[in-house]
Amino acid sequence: MLKIESMKARRGMWKSPEINLTLREGEVAAIIGPSGSGKTSILLSIIGLLPYEGTIEYNGVEVSLIDKKYLRSKIAYVPDEPESYILNNKVFDEAAFGPENLGWKPKKVIESTIRALEITGLLNLYNREVSTLSGGQKQRLAIADALSISPEILLLDNPFSNIDWEARKSISKTLKELCDNGLSIILTGYSLEELYLKPDKTIFIGEVGKPYVRKTSYDNLLVSEKFVYVKDVWFSYDGRNNVLKGISLTIGRKEIISVIGKNGVGKTTLLKILAGIYKPSRGTVLINGRKPNPHLSLYVSQNPSAFLTGTTPRDELPKSENTDATSLLEKFGLSYLLDKPIHTLSLGEKRIISIMSGLYRGALLLCLDEPTAGLDYKMGQKLGEILRSAASNNEAFVIATHDISFAEAYSDRILLLDGGIIYEDWRRIFQ
Repeated sequence: MLKIESMKARRGMWKSPEINLTLREGEVAAIIGPSGSGKTSILLSIIGLLPYEGTIEYNGVEVSLIDKKYLRSKIAYVPDEPESYILNNKVFDEAAFGPENLGWKPKKVIESTIRALEITGLLNLYNREVSTLSGGQKQRLAIADALSISPEILLLDNPFSNIDWEARKSISKTLKELCDNGLSIILTGYSLEELYLKPDKTIFIGEVGKPYVRKTSYDNLLVSEKFVYVKDVWFSYDGRNNVLKGISLTIGRKEIISVIGKNGVGKTTLLKILAGIYKPSRGTVLINGRKPNPHLSLYVSQNPSAFLTGTTPRDELPKSENTDATSLLEKFGLSYLLDKPIHTLSLGEKRIISIMSGLYRGALLLCLDEPTAGLDYKMGQKLGEILRSAASNNEAFVIATHDISFAEAYSDRILLLDGGIIYEDWRRIFQ
């Protein structure tokens, strides 16, 4: 079905590691590698969006010679930054966009779209505005976009990074059933453990590091002063359905809090309230005794492309007498990125730049939305160490995440948001 020999994806002078793969009907292949190793570029070459060296054949024909519209009706791609690819306002319209573009008859479009939304657990949200979806729901919608055209091969780029644990298991189970019926899949990731699909073939293109380990207790860093005060906060987008229902919590200086929960429960909403982007329907939010403002608290989006405004990391990172972009990136071993165009960076590299940009803008509370999505273990460990170092300097952090292992390794407390309510005893409820 798909035969790849001595293939290297190309972006200007850069080339990816060489790939050799024969993918047969119903097989799952995994490409495992660190952030920036070329996984996304390899997938983009397979669907004809990037040039390449070597050979990529689909059913015996070189993909560079195949009509692009026909090729993309057979090979579907799910990006690791779904917000950059979503085009329609309504969930159903977005999932139906692919088959409509292929000229399918209306009945077939509707049937295929309903099936794709069922698989991804979004059918009950078919009439929702895409802009109101959580990041994880948008990632599931991107998978529905791809499945709606009934492809023969599905390319999944780090597909589960923003999706909650229950949805990962459900979607993976259904994808396995589709593979049993002939669908072939190539997916990328940073470790085999995170894939949720057992691959028939695995290609490793670099060292991703070891899982997170909590090295020490951070209790000695905390002080008694309560820096963030949230009391009985409610929030609704439409004036009828409450996303948050009487949230109360406090955060001390030097404290790192992680908030976990399913997609769509309001984690991002809570972070945006703490950053002053949204105002609660009722309740009190105080940062250091004052209402949230950009000088006190800052929100860093899970979509780094929406946060970055510079053309290169050197342009993006704050400049001051006490801040040197080169030394900041050297902490991650990424100083070589300083003058690369931001649009050419991997998702993980963009995320690091966006977090570092936010970290050095002077806010005392930083609200990080899915900060490890797109990061391999090595980069995630370095991020955790920098957050702990920053916390020791009186800064506080609230992290919304599905990465429980990162939260356990680097947080002082983990809170569960479920049904609009915050729970401290997250382990008992989660289990």
